[in-house]
Order: sequence, then C-alpha cells, then structure tokens
Amino acid sequence: MKVHSDLPLSFLLDIDAQRRYISHYKEYKEKSRKMYVTISQAIINSCLETQHDVIVDKMTFDPDLLAFYYDVAKRYDATVYEIILWAPKEVVMKRAEERGWREDGLLTPEKCELFWNKINELKDTRPQANVINTEKMSLDETYREVTKIIQ
Repeated sequence: MKVHSDLPLSFLLDIDAQRRYISHYKEYKEKSRKMYVTISQAIINSCLETQHDVIVDKMTFDPDLLAFYYDVAKRYDATVYEIILWAPKEVVMKRAEERGWREDGLLTPEKCELFWNKINELKDTRPQANVINTEKMSLDETYREVTKIIQ
C-alpha cells in the first residue's frame, strides 16, 4: 500500500492476514474472528500508544469495530480517516473478474456482489467517511485523492 510506504514508521494492519495466522481459522470462524479482532485491537493500541500511525486495511461493516477505531483514537488524541473506495457494482465486478476468480478462493462473484452491497449501504450511513468514487480513476489518481484526505 503506497500510503504506508509514504508514512515513516507507520504500521500497515492487514486484518485478514492476522486471521490467516490462526490455525484452523476456517473451521472456527466465530472463535477465530474474536481472536483476530482482539489481536488487531492490541496492535492498534500499541502503535498509537507509541505515537505511530496505523493504516487499517480492512473492509468492515461491524459498527462495534468501527466505534472501537474512533474510541481508541480519541484516547490517544489521534485522528481517524475513514475512507471508502467506491465504484458502481458493474465496475467492481468487472475489475474483480479481470483479476480472476479462483476455485475455493476467498473472493467469489457472489461474495464480491455481497461486499459491494454492504459497502454501498455503508457509505450512506457513515457521514464521517470520505467516499471516493474510483470508477474513472487509475490507482495513482486514487492514491492522490487518499493523500489529500489524510494530509
């Protein structure tokens, strides 16, 4: 993630990667979810306590988890930049298809559509979020829009 490489001593927290470090996470979905959320929260606390930026790379729709981000930021006098990268459903589906679907992959056409629906709904319920319509944007243009928000 380019934003991460531009922020010295920032921590890029890929929450999905945290889950993959847990053995048998697929068979124990709810128990492993509790583990990776707790681990991720500890990482965020540690980084903010030592006054380092944290970039959370996660599509999340859980209002409690979103509230945690704001609560912990307030505790450490940090700022949350909630950014939703959005594009029309047909654009998102085409991009995902171009990347390729894998048999037994985590991202299936059905999940992609489900995620799009959730993000589309979320963007309308999060007035504090910065929504960037990436439909006609390159990766570099999207990056520039993100950096405008966080500077």
